[in-house]
Amino acid sequence: MRGALRGLEIVEERSLAGRLAGILYLTAAATIVLLPLLPGGGTSHWPVVLGAAGLGTVWGTLCLTLVPWERAHPLVSHTSTFLGLPLTAVAMAATGGADSPAKYYLLFIVVFASSFYPLREAVPYLIGCIAVHALPLVYEPGALRDGLLGELLIVAPTYLVLGGLILSGKRLIVSLRERARRLSLLDPLTELPNRRALLEAMEERVGGERASDAVGLLLVDLDRFKDVNTLFGHPGGDRVLCETGNALRHVVRAEEDIAARLGGDEFAIVARGASEDGMRRLADRVLDRIREVDRELDLLGFRLSVSIGWARSPDDAETVDELLAAADLCMRVAKVTGRGRSQSPRDLQPENLG
Repeated sequence: MRGALRGLEIVEERSLAGRLAGILYLTAAATIVLLPLLPGGGTSHWPVVLGAAGLGTVWGTLCLTLVPWERAHPLVSHTSTFLGLPLTAVAMAATGGADSPAKYYLLFIVVFASSFYPLREAVPYLIGCIAVHALPLVYEPGALRDGLLGELLIVAPTYLVLGGLILSGKRLIVSLRERARRLSLLDPLTELPNRRALLEAMEERVGGERASDAVGLLLVDLDRFKDVNTLFGHPGGDRVLCETGNALRHVVRAEEDIAARLGGDEFAIVARGASEDGMRRLADRVLDRIREVDRELDLLGFRLSVSIGWARSPDDAETVDELLAAADLCMRVAKVTGRGRSQSPRDLQPENLG
């Protein structure tokens, strides 16, 4: 489940990065044509300027309209980012070299790379921006004398610090978002996954075509739970709920199953790849463990027991809603036919009743 959610975030991030890249390229393409027209500006390389503007326009338009960023290979994004370095270098050389305002396009690359790439991938772009900013030292003999070296002593740390701040901020945001997501999927009392988490897990798993894709759903409902609150108050009820949650946590398989609290006195277990016999054994383990919890709690005047209903997909249902309905029906039958027992769709067949 967590992997699927993270995958969705990556897709959304790629889409945002692609749209932003398109906007940045179109902005740079429009403004590079204006640079020579500004007071003090000028160029003798209009074909180069117009060529760079045209390339930026074409790529920016592609980024916004045709590139399928949600499915695109990460190299497409890196190509888009890397292309900004030589285009900026050409724009600088054609519009004033060391004095060209085009060098400030490098800030686009610093911000973009730091926002959308991890540290190991962003650092080469930060270094590349410093190199492009220093490139006039190669083709302008007077650049060193005119103060470009002093400018680099300020700019280089600025690029690195700005990139580092964005990367750190992104890590903090990701960490806070992950924490918020975990909390939104957690029942605060039992610390089990909540109903939302369970439904998301079921949406991931129900509907597979292979035998190993079978999904079992086991619904657990505490019997006479209102009596606990009446006899022992809400603290006593909370204790019973917590111990029930612990019991379910200890009977499930660590990797394949998910135990959750649906709300109130209802719990559930999703078991991946569970067979008919496996689900029946799981239900029996839950009943046995709840009996042990009852003895451990030793609540005078109250006997802890649960009613269980379970069903499997695709044998008993093909969708999440159908699976929930089938398991819920079995659980209700278990409750009205004696409590402290489990029922499955097979148990409800006419030949097995009575």
